[in-house]
Amino acid sequence: MKKILYGVIGVLVAIFLIGTFAGGDKDSNSSASKTEKTTETNNYSKVGETVKDDYFDVTVNSVDVVNSKKINDFEELKAEKDAKYLIINVTFKNTDKESRMVVDGSVFIDYNGTKYEYDHTETILEDGWGLFLDQLNPLTAKTTNIVYKIPAEITGNATYKPGRGSSEFYLGTIK
Repeated sequence: MKKILYGVIGVLVAIFLIGTFAGGDKDSNSSASKTEKTTETNNYSKVGETVKDDYFDVTVNSVDVVNSKKINDFEELKAEKDAKYLIINVTFKNTDKESRMVVDGSVFIDYNGTKYEYDHTETILEDGWGLFLDQLNPLTAKTTNIVYKIPAEITGNATYKPGRGSSEFYLGTIK
């Protein structure tokens, strides 16, 4: 039984790694494929704008910071004394000619003069929440909520960089 479990885990890890690193044959000149960035904060893209990256059109639809959130009868983001949740609603559209794996990406928060990176997302097993090994066929799109647990004390300007992309979105000021 243990051998079967290890085999299944090994296959899942292999699929994830292949999807993450496969297909780097496109022209890497991403400056020509990006839309022009127009925001007052370091020329980041705004919430609501669509940005073209190597494989995806990415749109950050909305941003919310909450202390807790009930998702359904079985899933919730529980309130924690020293944490809050940054929820980014984002749409990814695969513009490539083949299926591509969608990767969460990172949030950066400038707090007291230091830029902190948050690249781990909360795992929520519910439709519309997260990107657990998701792969999109060509010209299809997926809208989902990506959740980052961040320290309750943190404040400052926040940006989001989608995985496998070179663009960044200005999310606003975390309070």
